[in-house]
Amino acid sequence: MDHSQYDAQTFEELFREYYSRLYYYALDWVENEEAAKDIVSGLFGDLWNSFSSWNPDNREAYLARAVRNRCLNYLKHRAVERDTLGKYLTEKQRLIDTDLQEHEELMKRVKGIMDGLPERTRFVVEQCYIEGKKYSELADLMETTPGMIHKHISKALAIFRKALEVKRGRKGTDTVVGES
Repeated sequence: MDHSQYDAQTFEELFREYYSRLYYYALDWVENEEAAKDIVSGLFGDLWNSFSSWNPDNREAYLARAVRNRCLNYLKHRAVERDTLGKYLTEKQRLIDTDLQEHEELMKRVKGIMDGLPERTRFVVEQCYIEGKKYSELADLMETTPGMIHKHISKALAIFRKALEVKRGRKGTDTVVGES
């Protein structure tokens, strides 16, 4: 935008005269130094873009009202952000609690299934999946073959699959079917 030398000088004088007062006025409203600076700087930036046609009856009243309106908009926006954040945190807490509850229920079911496995099969599953032993290590320990370890694992997995059969719900959610 082409501003004349006169406009630039007049704008600079206006800026020097009012910036500090408007900043403290905004600070009273928003109680945040950076936000107050942004509000007043934004006002002067917008004012510069239309300065050649800007001619209010009372410059001080106009600037104060403009800062007040920008502060109110800022505060309304912050209130919406806080409300949205509050709803988000409430929902997240609900989901975490639900997930934790579902996890605990699933772990009880897994323990029940493990307790129902034949003793030797349960031992193989515990050693492989909890202790992290390889089939060959466990085969040596149990004086059997890795193939037999594999059979115990396959048997356990079939029991788990049957007990925790997963079916697709109508809305795409997983539903676990089986013993409680």
